[in-house]
Amino acid sequence: MVISGIIRPPPDIRAVADRTALFVSKNGRAFEIKILNSEKGKTPKFAFLHETSPFHAYYEDRIRFYEEGGTDEDEQKKKEEEEERLRLQKEKEEEERAEKEREAAAAQKKREAA
Repeated sequence: MVISGIIRPPPDIRAVADRTALFVSKNGRAFEIKILNSEKGKTPKFAFLHETSPFHAYYEDRIRFYEEGGTDEDEQKKKEEEEERLRLQKEKEEEERAEKEREAAAAQKKREAA
């Protein structure tokens, strides 16, 4: 069975996958093969190295990310920008809701006065 799409691993596995992907991107697939052939490579900690793992696509994506010059700082900046975008969107939605409530209250007062 081949997994399609990218599934982010839990933080403990993600940390190992990220470090391994960074090292492989800098030093080549020989390092990956060395892990796969070692006892460590047979542990759940490195299961993402196997194509059947649901986290393998994430690992491969991280290798490409690092090979293309991406850094963990880039990821942090992207995450912070997304959080800010969501915060601003939520603020806007709250302001719109409050405005609708004010308009509804004004309309109700107008009806009561008539």
